[in-house]
Amino acid sequence: MSARKARATGAQRSDAKRRSDDAAKRPSFTLGDLLSNVTVIDVVCSPAGLDVPVRETVIYDPASPPSIDPGALVLGVGVDPAMSAARDLVTRAASAGATAVVLKAGDVTSAREGAEAGGIALLTLPAEMTWSQAHTLIRTAHVSSGVADDTGAAPLGDLFALANAFAAMVGGAVTIEDRHSRVLAYSSQADTIDEPRRQTILGRRVPDEWLARLEEEGVFRRLWAGEVVRYEGAEDTGLRPRLALAVRAGDTILGSIWVAEGDRPLGPQAEEALREAARIAALHLIRHRSAEDLDRNLRGDVLRTLLEGQGSVDAIAYRLGIAADSSFAVLAFEPASKDDVEGALDRERVLDLVTLYGEAYRQRSAAVHLGQTIYVLLPGADPTKAPRLLDVARDIVERSKDSLGIALRAGIGSVVQHLREAPRSRREADQVLRALATDDTASVSDFEAARTRVALVELRDFAAERPHLRSVKLRRLLDHDAEHGTCYAETLRFFLDAFGDIPRAAKAANVHANTLRYRLRRLVEVAGINLDDPDERLLLALDLRINP
Repeated sequence: MSARKARATGAQRSDAKRRSDDAAKRPSFTLGDLLSNVTVIDVVCSPAGLDVPVRETVIYDPASPPSIDPGALVLGVGVDPAMSAARDLVTRAASAGATAVVLKAGDVTSAREGAEAGGIALLTLPAEMTWSQAHTLIRTAHVSSGVADDTGAAPLGDLFALANAFAAMVGGAVTIEDRHSRVLAYSSQADTIDEPRRQTILGRRVPDEWLARLEEEGVFRRLWAGEVVRYEGAEDTGLRPRLALAVRAGDTILGSIWVAEGDRPLGPQAEEALREAARIAALHLIRHRSAEDLDRNLRGDVLRTLLEGQGSVDAIAYRLGIAADSSFAVLAFEPASKDDVEGALDRERVLDLVTLYGEAYRQRSAAVHLGQTIYVLLPGADPTKAPRLLDVARDIVERSKDSLGIALRAGIGSVVQHLREAPRSRREADQVLRALATDDTASVSDFEAARTRVALVELRDFAAERPHLRSVKLRRLLDHDAEHGTCYAETLRFFLDAFGDIPRAAKAANVHANTLRYRLRRLVEVAGINLDDPDERLLLALDLRINP
């Protein structure tokens, strides 16, 4: 080997050793960290334990196999866990020094034998979970852990320290808010604060009256358009002048920074400092949002398990951070039309809205979508304050229509007194949604208010399974109407709805009383109906109701 090559090789080895030493000094994101955050992952085996680093996530496509580096978490996309390809993947990953292989749940007997022989962990995901969902959860868990990964990402910052730094940069009292005007952090300097700032900090969100005023004066429109907004307000409000600027990542609005004037006026230099602050804040808010999204996703997965009647109720209560013996209500939302929610993006937007309102109502709420229905579990619901739940549901429906352009129906299950009864509240919410689908006059209801219509829907299901229970006489009448263009079935319904009151029935049918009497005589002749029999009248009325 030439001296030049030897020097190059030595330099490469030195550089590799330096990188290895640097990596060894960095705190590690371990397999145990991953499992504690992404609870839907199950461990099949882990011969080296859980205190092993996860350095990157590799998506393995059998059609185009990627390279696998040491410490990799390998997602076996498209690999059938029961086939030999699964064991081959495990063997290859173990040879490359990977930390673990993730497969979909199934028969993993052969893959497990390969994992134990190779000293590599084997994990499984629920069969119904998509790989994109799994990748997002894993990546978010890594980012929000505050541990630098191999991409050089910085640890999650302290937003309160950031607010204090911005206050020094800009020269005023700072609040950092999310896109829904909730306070994420605020500076702690000793300047005198005005009443709006005091209320905002104490309530951890901008008060409704101030939100309405800012909306009415076009402040948010200018803010979201990218302007540095200077706002002074009316003299009688006691409001100090403010500067505000949206924090963005590309076209996505992450939140905003607000600066209240202190002892010195906020001049042009403050605006420039605010622009720099917004640029710095973007990464921190992305990371904050990643951690928040991870928590919501995990809570949603736990709620899904509960609503499907699976898992330990005590374990679910522990994961949700709630008392199992508290009171609960389940609210269900679905698009009023199948055309309203066309894809996963729209469902996520509605889920985000429902989650936000649920957290505003009860901090430990959880939300998840199953199919096109979105459910939110509200702990601490008061059975004596049903109108409050109705108000929450109506607000969500109205905001979805106004902000997202998506019309929703909302069903509210009964308040139950233990977490184990939450599936019953969910079933009731589903029943209310079905009842609302048959009623164009309402989009929101609780179970008690919809009880009659729910019963009719269930009777319709019952009759559909037993068509022999339908009235032969009514079928005869309907056939006659279809053949001769008469309206005897409708006349019968008006009569039964009016409890036999001829003038009232005639008024509802918009005909003379004598005309109604004539039609009643004819329908009795045509179908052989006995209107003097109360049981027959009851069954005819039900048949007309559940089979319109």
